[in-house]
Amino acid sequence: MNLKETTRAPNNEAFMRSEFGFLNFGTFPILDSLCKEFLAVNVSAILYLMNHEQYGRSTASAQYFLQLAGYLGIPVIAWNADNSGLEKRASHASLRLQLAPTIEHQTAAMLSILERYKWHQFSVVTSAIAGHDDFIQAVRERVTALQDRFKFTILNAVVVKKPSDLNELVASEARVMLLYATREEAADILSTAGELHLTGENFVWIVTQSVLGSMQQSNKFPVGMLG
Repeated sequence: MNLKETTRAPNNEAFMRSEFGFLNFGTFPILDSLCKEFLAVNVSAILYLMNHEQYGRSTASAQYFLQLAGYLGIPVIAWNADNSGLEKRASHASLRLQLAPTIEHQTAAMLSILERYKWHQFSVVTSAIAGHDDFIQAVRERVTALQDRFKFTILNAVVVKKPSDLNELVASEARVMLLYATREEAADILSTAGELHLTGENFVWIVTQSVLGSMQQSNKFPVGMLG
């Protein structure tokens, strides 16, 4: 914990503001902080804000903190862009109000682009980023929900762990790809895709917020990428 500040309102209720450096914490320090710093003062809710977008495995500790708060019955109002690894269907999820775009919101937006331009067939490409299974499942659920209005066909779902995994796209008829990965992983995936002639005027890559980030060094990505 980097900072703790406790004040009292006129009605004598305690308010505690804490800033945590969770990204490199283990599980026990997080649990210890919750028990000693939050439960000890009987907090009513936690306002959890992240002022930067950092994706990947280093965010697991922050996700663990939010899940623990749910298990302890503490409501959380959160803005953390990397919320994909959190359990959406868990019993404690009703205690968490997520203000940042969720995976479900992003997949709905991506498929709305496909529907707008009448692109019926597409492939799903992910890295091994936390929540990649949730992303694939969210896409499938959205496709099912829209099947009476617009017919989608998922040609394949590729989890890229090594460059050769993209060969599956070469053998398919995919021209539209939905990509979910970290910014660094996406740069490597799209670089390999370029070598396999999977980018250019005949292909469209639609990416999630985790790929876009602050959009610095955008020259790493091919022309025609949407996000």
